[in-house]
Amino acid sequence: MHIAFRVEGNSQIGLGHLMRCLALAQHGVQKGYQISFLMTSLSYEQALNRSDWVGEVSLLENAQNELDELERFCLRNKVDVLILDGYQFTCAYRCELAKILKAQSVLFVAIDDNNDLGRLYADCIINPNSHASSLNYHQTESYAHCCLGDSFRILRGEFHLTPKQQSEAIRLDNRSALTIILGGADTTNLSYELAAKFSDALPRIPINVITGGAFPHATQLSKFADETINVTHWHNAQQVSDIFLVSRLVISAGGATQYELQALYTPAMLLVVADNQFQACMQSHNTGKAVALDTRNGMESCDIVKQGLSLWHDEMKLKAIMNANATQANINGADNIFSAVIKLKSSLGK
Repeated sequence: MHIAFRVEGNSQIGLGHLMRCLALAQHGVQKGYQISFLMTSLSYEQALNRSDWVGEVSLLENAQNELDELERFCLRNKVDVLILDGYQFTCAYRCELAKILKAQSVLFVAIDDNNDLGRLYADCIINPNSHASSLNYHQTESYAHCCLGDSFRILRGEFHLTPKQQSEAIRLDNRSALTIILGGADTTNLSYELAAKFSDALPRIPINVITGGAFPHATQLSKFADETINVTHWHNAQQVSDIFLVSRLVISAGGATQYELQALYTPAMLLVVADNQFQACMQSHNTGKAVALDTRNGMESCDIVKQGLSLWHDEMKLKAIMNANATQANINGADNIFSAVIKLKSSLGK
């Protein structure tokens, strides 16, 4: 089976969509599927920076004729399933793409977060967020097969713990570090501000700052880390699970990283910086899997640090978060997605 992904990830839009497609692609390669990515050159630069990249990349050179390029690619390469992920794809784009794929009997899968983009026109909709079942897809996409909620969560292989790792991960006394990870781009350089303030407040605590390949302030942050004894900067880190597993608390952007942290039972304070993050973060907050701060209207870094320090010293709260994640985390999402896609493709005769 040939699965193609149409997705982007760069310093302007972040890396979240690209990373979850990569995670799904990695599982697909393990199953023996042929994997392709269709993206522009900016996103291809991010792919080149990753040692864990899988799949062939086909560059889309002409934005004006992108749908024509997709049509030719699917026909020439005998694509069976096309997976679309990104907020930038308009309703009109998805409508035309659906027509193209239907004519070639290609299954159209859309990965979505909040059902707020208009009609998706997909044969199958994937929303791995815990609140997905409350978003009324049965009304807006009545003909689509829906894979909704925790059981369709997409995680890279490094976040699948062995039984021995599970027994170690649930112990708070195995965790001594504070970690800051604010997405693949963090254009405002909040990572630097938080690292400086937490370092002053916790001078004897190891502080990790993880930044993605699209982070534009790496030189400044690395210089600060080199000059600060308890701060380590991990730029474009390919494997982060080992860092999360030794973290007593992680200050994280409110995207899909929260699910990686939950799979490792790691306590987190989630910073909601965009509307599309709010529902998922509040679901994690309300179920005890994390603490969420709504920073969409602005919040001073000193206030974030104050609340972070309060949580850092609250051993009872940290243990409660770990226990909630240990009993509720779901890591089999990719297998469930592929099973659903294969079954649907067969039932539709595509």
